[in-house]
Amino acid sequence: MRLPRPFYRLPVRFDAARLKSELESLPEAAWARHPREFEGNSSIRLISADGAENDTMRGAMLPTPHLRACPYVRQVLASFNVVWSRSRFMRLNPGANVPEHADTSYHWFQRVRVHIPVITWPEVRFNCGDESVHMAAGEAWLFDNWRRHSVVNPTDQVRVHLVADTSGTASFWQHVARSSAGRWKQKFDERCLQERFTRSGELAADSIVEYATGLLV
Repeated sequence: MRLPRPFYRLPVRFDAARLKSELESLPEAAWARHPREFEGNSSIRLISADGAENDTMRGAMLPTPHLRACPYVRQVLASFNVVWSRSRFMRLNPGANVPEHADTSYHWFQRVRVHIPVITWPEVRFNCGDESVHMAAGEAWLFDNWRRHSVVNPTDQVRVHLVADTSGTASFWQHVARSSAGRWKQKFDERCLQERFTRSGELAADSIVEYATGLLV
């Protein structure tokens, strides 16, 4: 989804230590190669089509066994009170990067991706458009993935984020309006919020059936 600014840090904070504990309880065999085969990138599928081991964006989005084994992750996702599409833990190996690219397929026409860092380091940088930020552990961020973006991990440690895709709701976007990006309120008025919410409903009705995390808790 096209956004007015590259980044938005949401006014929430989660327990990164609990997220890390649940992440580390999952088997190493759960990690799968990145769908685009980016070197040094891997993921654990949490919500996927039919809850299976796949990366398709079409089908009924359901929790995988990995998500069912992570009660605090379920609580974090449910706290947003939205319908989630494909969601994963995403790992970036030491010295690896996410090559610069933009996400402009149909899946992203009315969706954004929430990033919640679980394991990270101050040197890790997320670049989007002409801005660069460090996303700290436990924070929650949105970014405009229609812009060209990349991630660099120059450290000798892994970086892991919890990432989840959604089209949001009216209340979700009002929550975003209270983010750290002050100019958002000037650009994203109630009329625009309602327009996005209406389009999101239309999209859900005529395309993908997604999983409501409220059912998970």
